[in-house]
Amino acid sequence: METGRTGKYFKYAIGEIILVVIGILIALQINNWNEEKKGKIELNQYLSSLKENINGDLKVLDSLSERREITVKYCKIERLNILNKTFNFDDTRNAMSAYVDFYFKANISGYDALKNSPYLGIINGTDLNNLIINYYATIYQIEEAEKSYNQFVESLEAKQAYEFDRSLTMAYFFMNPKEFEATRVTKEDIIEKFKNTHNSSAYRNIVSQAANQERSIVGPYRRAQTIGDDIIAEIDKMIND
Repeated sequence: METGRTGKYFKYAIGEIILVVIGILIALQINNWNEEKKGKIELNQYLSSLKENINGDLKVLDSLSERREITVKYCKIERLNILNKTFNFDDTRNAMSAYVDFYFKANISGYDALKNSPYLGIINGTDLNNLIINYYATIYQIEEAEKSYNQFVESLEAKQAYEFDRSLTMAYFFMNPKEFEATRVTKEDIIEKFKNTHNSSAYRNIVSQAANQERSIVGPYRRAQTIGDDIIAEIDKMIND
């Protein structure tokens, strides 16, 4: 102040403050960039787990679809026999695959981990998020449809067990073939027993219900597979960006 150089030092001080602010802003930007990078890495880990789960689901769904489609095929043939009032031993035997219970259980560990993480918000509103929602909604539909069908079959199977002796039928399917052939059971006995099954109302209702699985269960299986493939494609795209 004595030398009249106040303005010069004032400008110098302002410059120092600006440099400090710029330094702070750069540091904050670097920190934000590091946090974003860390968040991206962790999100990718969650997405990779989800992808692994869905890949496993798709393999099971493919196997179940093939099995149920075979059952649908057999039961449609047997339904025609019933409607035409005809009996064919092989058709009845094949259609009894409708008695087998199949349950699909999705692996949701990756999805649960993602939901409970702080990174779910990053994918909100994206195509990936919409696909994930649709996928697990379809899985729920599958579980309900399977539960309804399997309980229906189990109830009629229990009713059928009270109507007549099923020991010969069960032995035919599950006994060691050589041991079964060594018994006194004749081919005519087997055919007669299967004919009794073919004529029972419980069996016919099961066959009729099984023939409709193409729409009620197999359809959702295939839809879940398509959505699952789309999810995997979106995850790969997001991870590689």
